[in-house]
Amino acid sequence: MKNNLLLAVVLFFVLGSAMVSSINSLSSTFKSIFYGVALTVLILVGVVSLYKYFTKTTH
Repeated sequence: MKNNLLLAVVLFFVLGSAMVSSINSLSSTFKSIFYGVALTVLILVGVVSLYKYFTKTTH
């Protein structure tokens, strides 16, 4: 279940970034905020995944 939620979050931000990029009617402020939030979330997901991987392999 958790992997499905993680996949949904990653797909939302990756595909959402592509959609936001292609919509010209959105303001650049909204685009910048969305990109910032997406970047932050994706980096946090990556760091947590790496942490879990390295703590699992050391035990």
